[in-house]
Amino acid sequence: MGRTILIVDDSQILRNALRGLFEDRLGATCKEACNGREAIERAPTVKPDLIVLDLSMPVMNGLEAAPQLARLLPSVPIVMFTSFDDTSVLRPAAAAGICAVVNKSETSRLLAVVRSKLAA
Repeated sequence: MGRTILIVDDSQILRNALRGLFEDRLGATCKEACNGREAIERAPTVKPDLIVLDLSMPVMNGLEAAPQLARLLPSVPIVMFTSFDDTSVLRPAAAAGICAVVNKSETSRLLAVVRSKLAA
């Protein structure tokens, strides 16, 4: 696909796993940030085609970062990848500019969502 994905998660292990998945399956270039504040700082330079964003992170969480990322890069889809399995996250996520919420137990669904958002 030749697209760039910004992976934002405080877990280096998860960032590495997602990087491998997206590079192998989608041919994407991946950049990383370890929290929402770092994502906001890096996003304008990285110019990602899509952002995968964790909800719970130190410094700045995904719901705090998403509106700022959406303002900086309004055409870039933001997908929240979270371990929170609570539907109460859906409304605030949508209000924050997040286009999809995927549970961390559903890696194959994440890949499908990312693939469809990059193709749109």
